[in-house]
Amino acid sequence: MSHQSEQSAPLQIVALREQHIPQLIALFEQTVRETGPEHYNQAQVEQWALGAHHPGLASQLREHHGWVIERAVEPEGIPLGFVTLSDDGHLSLLYVGAAHQRQGLGSLLLETALLGARRLGLRLLTTEASAFSHGLFLRHGFEQAGLETVERGGVSFVRHRLYCRLPS
Repeated sequence: MSHQSEQSAPLQIVALREQHIPQLIALFEQTVRETGPEHYNQAQVEQWALGAHHPGLASQLREHHGWVIERAVEPEGIPLGFVTLSDDGHLSLLYVGAAHQRQGLGSLLLETALLGARRLGLRLLTTEASAFSHGLFLRHGFEQAGLETVERGGVSFVRHRLYCRLPS
């Protein structure tokens, strides 16, 4: 399929499946490396990107509820972003590929996760947001609970702890 027709293929949101995982891990790493320097120093970007190779990332993708936004091209879609939600209401991953940011895809994914949370009967969602996604979460009703500093490979990061109460 030509690049032109890929770009015009419709978007769809599908349940995250096992066959998505290698592409989503690659999307995670590429997104961090390409967009990270906008808000983070090189050491922070490198440590964050190394998370793509941590077995916990693939485990979260397998074990949590997840949705992928993709271009609908045959024989399988091309992932542009993804979101995951644990059974206890923790939104742990929300990534949109660097080339597809600021086009509303993060909002579509977050709205899908919020709908999924309501279907699961959840009343409270929590997340830790980076400088990139902080504003997106606030626009969708999340509130600041505080800041936290985490360390990865001797490098410190500040994250925004957020929560959202869902209507009963």
